[in-house]
Amino acid sequence: MEIYLQFILLGIGSGVVFAALALGLVLTHRASGVVNFAHGAIAMYVTYVYSSLKDDGAYPVPPLPNPFAIVEGILSWVGITVALPDFPTFIQMGDEWPWWAAMLGAVITAGVIGFLFHYLVFRVLRYQPPLAKVVSSVGLMLILQAAVVIRFSNRARNVESLLPNDGVDVLGTTVPMDRFILFGLMIAATTVLYLVYQKTKFGIMTRAAAENEQHATLLGISADSIAAVNWIVAAMLAGLVGILAAPITGLNPLNMTLFIIPALGAALVARFSSFWVAVWVGMGIGAGQSLLQIMEIRLDWIPDINLSQGLPLVVIVVAMMVRGQVLPSRGAVERGRLPLALPTRIRPRVMTVWLILMTWLLIWGPFEWRQATINTLIAAILAMSLVVVTGYVGQISLAQLSLAGIAAFMLSSLATDAGVPFPIAPLLAALVATFFGLIVAIPALRVRGASLAIMTLAAGVAIEVFLFKSDGWLAGDSPRRVADPSFLGIEFGPNSPFWFGDGKVPSPAFGLFVLLVLTGCFIAVIRLRQSMLGAQMLAVRANERAAAAAGVNVQGVKLAAFGISSFLAGIGGTLTAYKFGTYSMESFAILASLSLFAFSYLGGIATVAGAIYAGTLYQQGIGTLAFEKLFFDLGRYEAYLAGIFLVITALVQPQGIDVFDRRERRRIAWGFMVLWRRMTGNPDRTKPEWVTRIYPIYPKPQEAVAEAPEKVPAEVGEGGGGS
Repeated sequence: MEIYLQFILLGIGSGVVFAALALGLVLTHRASGVVNFAHGAIAMYVTYVYSSLKDDGAYPVPPLPNPFAIVEGILSWVGITVALPDFPTFIQMGDEWPWWAAMLGAVITAGVIGFLFHYLVFRVLRYQPPLAKVVSSVGLMLILQAAVVIRFSNRARNVESLLPNDGVDVLGTTVPMDRFILFGLMIAATTVLYLVYQKTKFGIMTRAAAENEQHATLLGISADSIAAVNWIVAAMLAGLVGILAAPITGLNPLNMTLFIIPALGAALVARFSSFWVAVWVGMGIGAGQSLLQIMEIRLDWIPDINLSQGLPLVVIVVAMMVRGQVLPSRGAVERGRLPLALPTRIRPRVMTVWLILMTWLLIWGPFEWRQATINTLIAAILAMSLVVVTGYVGQISLAQLSLAGIAAFMLSSLATDAGVPFPIAPLLAALVATFFGLIVAIPALRVRGASLAIMTLAAGVAIEVFLFKSDGWLAGDSPRRVADPSFLGIEFGPNSPFWFGDGKVPSPAFGLFVLLVLTGCFIAVIRLRQSMLGAQMLAVRANERAAAAAGVNVQGVKLAAFGISSFLAGIGGTLTAYKFGTYSMESFAILASLSLFAFSYLGGIATVAGAIYAGTLYQQGIGTLAFEKLFFDLGRYEAYLAGIFLVITALVQPQGIDVFDRRERRRIAWGFMVLWRRMTGNPDRTKPEWVTRIYPIYPKPQEAVAEAPEKVPAEVGEGGGGS
């Protein structure tokens, strides 16, 4: 029994971090209605700043775009090689700093980060829907993590403990003293925050702005100023606790970033409002994980399935299933709308031109362009899964690549271990991913918005922990293999021979196979948007209550969307498995899933053409390769730039690249039409055929659904959204 008590007390170290992050989540949500998925990344980044100042006296400069790099790239086109100045990566500020000065500098950095996040990003997005806020916080998380990798690499870094860690005897067991000091500091901090927000004028104004922003504004309360202070306090608290607890939890770019998941569980139980509940639940999760870890080792009757790492998921599921919509609503002055779900027409002549171009590139293109094209095609299929579930129905899912991983590992078990032939093996693997996707969809029947984003993020981590790291058909902890696909004696894998081309891998046969699958998925998702089910999906996205009143089975539509989306993700996962041949779970990690979500939003998460843009911009895709050929090698900057462009897209062009492209083509077409009228003197206002080809004009019912999703008439639920 003593060993169990010892591990419970040892778990206080990580529990303090969970509790501190949960406090920060409560603060930021109270202030601005944002669930900040980047909060753990703030603690991680600030701890790296402290470590660099204390050990080397060097302050890391955030990676900034170097305008001279573009000049160097342009000059290299004409054969001129020059070495222009680079921005500094570190500012050397003497030798090693004393611990108190390094901590002060790091905590000030945390406050600046919190203020900038609020002022530059979430203040602008205050009245936008949850999707834009989730996307922005994910983008900020990618930025901070990539910045650390660029400056410090992805290796773990040692942090010297600032707290005494001598052993203390407690009930017959010895526990380091630093756990109890951290516990006391957390209780003191929570007490101070509780008194401030309950007894002071500032706390009363914060609660007033959260409950009814319009009335608070009429009373002269500045919601922006209050939110800024809360963001600064939350970031400084996260950074301070990260510095103190880093010797216990370890420091690398991944662990503190993913600490946000147990912190989200604690904040959900606290309904993003109670400090004390958030702290005690966070402490309990830390202690419970430590206890389960030793119980899995010592007790034979407990299955070795990483129960300790799955505890936060259990907390999140219980909180959501018991309470339903656990995020309190805010009385905002106004509300934004979701990205436009514009339809995409099947235009045979345009598709034929693109298919011919892709076919030529896949057969006769250079190796690197052929490989980039295949990566783009597979990423486009994965992005289409998000178009269905998020673009058409408005349900945020952050677990799509985890579902793709399920299909990939199931394909290896079926095709390699069980000998199931093609195409039965990949179809069965995609159906298995669909089954797990429907399980993930169960909470969507009760929650939506940021709550569902939390649930699907936790589900992605649970898939990685319970399935990929365990033994069985879906195990991915060790490398898995799958043979090249073949049908009727014809092989079309990455290493298969082909009649034309240069004979190098990847084989054009595999590229053409992927192109064929993408074309089928492209047409299917377009037809879905035009069908009765698609119209019902748009009606559910616009207003669930109005859709239900119009006779739409809201729960059935959500399950159908998650099922179709999971099947598409499974298809993308099987193609990824065929592409690699040998692969492991690193290809389907939760951060990779967040990157997929980021690129899908960047391309246009509500349109099928947006998925094509997303595939073009995806890592190692055609867009990335073209940029590197024209300017410079992205390397480690790829994720960093993706995060920056994702945040900019959410702020400036939340509809995505596809809708922006359509609008620009419409302006160009109307400009040409006006010029045509002036040149010909034709007073007729009808649009010439060539104008419609440049930008097709859609029927009125579709424009009603696309342009004003919050005001969809009841008849849309009966099929008014089809084309």
